[in-house]
Amino acid sequence: MSQSRPAAVLLDVGFTLTFPDAEVIARHAREAGVAVTAEAVAAAENAARRELQQARWAFTREQQAAKPKTGGAQFFERLLNLAGAGVGPATLTLASEQIWSRHLERNIWCRVGAGVEQALARLKSAGIRMAVVSNSEGTVEAMLKSVGLDRYLDTVVDSWVVGVAKPDPAIFQIALDRLGVPASSAVMLGDIPALDVEGARAAGVTPILIDPLNLHPDLDVRRVPDVPTYVDQLLGPA
Repeated sequence: MSQSRPAAVLLDVGFTLTFPDAEVIARHAREAGVAVTAEAVAAAENAARRELQQARWAFTREQQAAKPKTGGAQFFERLLNLAGAGVGPATLTLASEQIWSRHLERNIWCRVGAGVEQALARLKSAGIRMAVVSNSEGTVEAMLKSVGLDRYLDTVVDSWVVGVAKPDPAIFQIALDRLGVPASSAVMLGDIPALDVEGARAAGVTPILIDPLNLHPDLDVRRVPDVPTYVDQLLGPA
């Protein structure tokens, strides 16, 4: 089903464009003394994704300074728990903090979603401008370059870099200003209602929720399972 075309598409990153790399996480965990397999980490991803919907973590330098135990380390700790890491709490916490430190050196959310690159290429070919709007920690732009998605994007807005985070409408406005597109001509694709849907609406941008696990059937927002499905609906099947 074809949809009216926006002038710009704003995009979340985690669980929208890219996903945790289970092989890398399992390797870092083993180096930190926690024996888990990549298969177990991958199997735990959906459960972690459900829990992430309720997260309220720090995503700017100022928030991190006020909240030293970062959400990133908490996420990895929970993921290892869900993956069946059979170690004590102290060891698990230490390993998670080490994984988080490695992530800050080289972003671990580097597994590109199936069909995502092709979908972004189609949007670019259609003349639609694109910006990432991410609650991240200063690493997302380098990661997008490393996986080759940067070539399709006009700009990357990382909360850590710009000092404001979703759902604050200001972070969406930064992206719109860089693109030179009014809010009424843009859509936002992201997976967390409290951040991506509420924030986009506050900025005057039309939200589209990425919801492959059908976690929000009653939410008053258009939902799609992934970015490629949205692009197929917008431009027609490839």
